[in-house]
Amino acid sequence: MNNQNITKVIVAGEGGQGVQSIAHILTKAAFAAGLNVSFLPNYGVEQRGGVSLGFIQFGKGIIGFPKFSQADILLVMRDRAIERTKRYIGSNTLYIYDSDLIKADQLSDIYVQKLPISATSTANQKLDPKVFNIILLGAIVAECGLIKDKFIESEIDNNFADKYKIKPQFKYLNKKAFEIGKKLTKEVYR
Repeated sequence: MNNQNITKVIVAGEGGQGVQSIAHILTKAAFAAGLNVSFLPNYGVEQRGGVSLGFIQFGKGIIGFPKFSQADILLVMRDRAIERTKRYIGSNTLYIYDSDLIKADQLSDIYVQKLPISATSTANQKLDPKVFNIILLGAIVAECGLIKDKFIESEIDNNFADKYKIKPQFKYLNKKAFEIGKKLTKEVYR
């Protein structure tokens, strides 16, 4: 996305939304795809309602430091993360957000390209509420275009292997959620 062949992504939300799961999947998939990667989790009391962040970088270029000042892609999953992430927005940042949990007027003072994805309602109506974050992961992957789906799908399965043993249907639900996230991204640009 940027001129140094490194894509910088921030995933932001509340504890329990799967922020770190998205970050881990993206990081491991990029590494499996042969890209240079860096991941820096940033969380504290997120399990009690605080904001959780994941700083991810991947690409063919050199990664100097794991934390960065401007994201190429910023995924905001909850309104509480809006203020906390404003300082990471640059003029070319793509702002992806769950339009079911964040309303457009809450972002009226953010002047970058925005990609609203109705992840929560789509997961609730078509799949399972627990896979809404994988829909948003699909949006990130569709936008960055650097990581092939097979690497992402493999890491989704690795990340949730223990949960699949308890509820095998989640493998199918995660696969569908990832596909839907990519599809919703294309529909927004029509």
